[in-house]
Amino acid sequence: MSAGWVWGYAHSPSKRNRIAFNHIHHLGWGELCDMGGVYMLGASEGSTVSNNVIHHIYSYEYGGWGLYTDEGSYGIVMENNLVYACKDAGFHQHYGKENIIRNNVFASNFIRAIQFSRLEEHLSYSFTNNIIYLDRGKLITFNGEDAYRKANIRYDYNCYWDARKQPLEFYGKSFDEWKKLGRDEHSILADPLFIDPAGYDFRIRNRQAIRKIKFKPFDYSLAGVYGDDEWKTKAAMPEELKKKFDDVILSLMKR
Repeated sequence: MSAGWVWGYAHSPSKRNRIAFNHIHHLGWGELCDMGGVYMLGASEGSTVSNNVIHHIYSYEYGGWGLYTDEGSYGIVMENNLVYACKDAGFHQHYGKENIIRNNVFASNFIRAIQFSRLEEHLSYSFTNNIIYLDRGKLITFNGEDAYRKANIRYDYNCYWDARKQPLEFYGKSFDEWKKLGRDEHSILADPLFIDPAGYDFRIRNRQAIRKIKFKPFDYSLAGVYGDDEWKTKAAMPEELKKKFDDVILSLMKR
């Protein structure tokens, strides 16, 4: 899904867009680059991206993000989204201004969970009340020396967990070092205890953890086609097509 126009901070007529309750999945097929499940561009004050389920977004080379705020994305709220099994990151901001990323679940994404590409003087985005679960890849990356000090970003009240029990790195820093920089002051390291992450069941059992980060549970099963069972079955992606997608991805990973 794509909304917005005008690269950078010039005036854009794209305002107050609402992208909600969509099931967006199995895109890219290893053929496309620079793509996302939800792609935003330019000044979009009042726009919201909420209650979507986004997964299996896989690009040829760079790209393959779940939520993607591209050049000059501005004034956008992204909340209550479940994003998993995307190639490059669950969330990526190329550059933008004052976007709010809150109360989302980012889980089991391939290369990294979060990506941020350009430093700017203004507040680029705030990232709060999110659950970030890794079983592969890195937590967060940025191409730039000392970016963790220079970036104008706000991180707080998040829950991080690496199922591999590896120490998490925040721009190359440990969690304690990251906190000493004033980042993620109230965030925690805790297993959200998803019911079955390997089977993509991300319902949360660790209620104590989500209370600490002020996370508000949302029913992600409401995303996508609704109606009677016959209609929902008709809209479902065939299992053989899912398998074909997985085979394509496996072949690309072996390159």
